[in-house]
Amino acid sequence: MEPSRRLPTPERNPRTHAAHKREVFWQITVPLVFAVLLMLAVVAAIIFSATQPVTDVSRWADVSLIWIILPSLFIALIMLAITVGLVIAISQLLKVIPRYARIIQLYFEQGKGKVGQLTNLMAEPILRIHSIWAAARRASQLGRRESHE
Repeated sequence: MEPSRRLPTPERNPRTHAAHKREVFWQITVPLVFAVLLMLAVVAAIIFSATQPVTDVSRWADVSLIWIILPSLFIALIMLAITVGLVIAISQLLKVIPRYARIIQLYFEQGKGKVGQLTNLMAEPILRIHSIWAAARRASQLGRRESHE
């Protein structure tokens, strides 16, 4: 058997460890046990009331339905709060957006003008060459027609 290569763990501080155990007991164990006992008592009360000669099962069914619906209502309330927050944020944003959108639009118009000037400058030599070429072809075509007539 090969000896363990783990690093030794440092010794726990006995006072903090005891305080931690007390906190775990009072903050986790006691509330958990209390909740389990409460649930068992509720289940026992429901079973006891259902076995009585005069049963009021409908009332217990309604109470159970309320407890089943409550988590859904809580989630719906959270979703409603998120929706209201988004509506308020968007309404505030809509007050600010038009001004900045106009500024951005002006920058894009300036950019469009600069791009138009740049493309005209780039296309001008090519168009001049094509124009000269077309004029030369037309002149040669006119020269041929006059010589044929």
